[in-house]
Amino acid sequence: MPPRRGRGRRGAAEPEDRVDRIERILEGLVQVVHDVHNNNNHDDAPQQPAMPMPGAGAMPRTTIKQFQQLRPPTFYGTPDPMAAEAWLLGIERVFEVLPCTDEQKVVFTTFMFEGAALIWWQLKKPLEPLWLWPRFLEVFNEEYFPEMVRDQKIQEFLNLKQGNMIVVVYNAKFMELSLYAPHIMSTESRKARRFGAGLRWNIKNKVEIFQLPTHQEVLHAALIDEESLNEMSQFRKNRKKRIGGNKKHWGECRMGSRACYGCGQEGHQIRDCPMKSKIQGAGTSASASIRQPPAEKEK
Repeated sequence: MPPRRGRGRRGAAEPEDRVDRIERILEGLVQVVHDVHNNNNHDDAPQQPAMPMPGAGAMPRTTIKQFQQLRPPTFYGTPDPMAAEAWLLGIERVFEVLPCTDEQKVVFTTFMFEGAALIWWQLKKPLEPLWLWPRFLEVFNEEYFPEMVRDQKIQEFLNLKQGNMIVVVYNAKFMELSLYAPHIMSTESRKARRFGAGLRWNIKNKVEIFQLPTHQEVLHAALIDEESLNEMSQFRKNRKKRIGGNKKHWGECRMGSRACYGCGQEGHQIRDCPMKSKIQGAGTSASASIRQPPAEKEK
């Protein structure tokens, strides 16, 4: 039937039309890329942004709203260098999970300025036409975390010893100060040696025998040794209590029991002991016999 043949011819032609359209689209894309490449090679020609190709890993567009949703801390321009450093670490923590360009980091960070910090930034911002993150960090640290303070922290790290601190507290202080001396902590073995060198002598002597290569291994060994020393100390204290502390006396030690220290019977204390007078009399006569020399016999 003629109508059926007509539909058959149009159906056979449709795949060819689709192929032609795809080829024309690809040719257009190739021409666009070629034009952009040619424009970038001419200094006088206006620069055009490169078009993202399908499948290319382009950085997503981050907004100030997304930044605020992570609750970044506000900075008021504190004169305390450690507080300023802690604030900056909080901001950098946000940027670890939020993709931003170096220019966006400056815009988002200074958006959190208030008070004295905002006034400082309003004075600094016009001095340069474009602020990028590395330059901002340099200027910020010069103002709020000067080099003299960083040198003091490095020296504090070099002098750090465990002393009376428990191992956990010493390790936390060690990690905090190590941020200011990355050149000293360049390798894991150097980090382990530095941490071990600051341990208390009774822990250090045991840990150094193993020559452990990493900081975590040294820390783990120090914690085990510290627990062992604590258990030994507690055992000695308990033993001292069982034998009556520092008091030395004859006979059975009744400390910690319900028995009277005098007669040994339960139900009363030595101050109410019915045998108190006899015990004291016996003790007095015994003391006198010990202290007084025997009388000389008459010749």
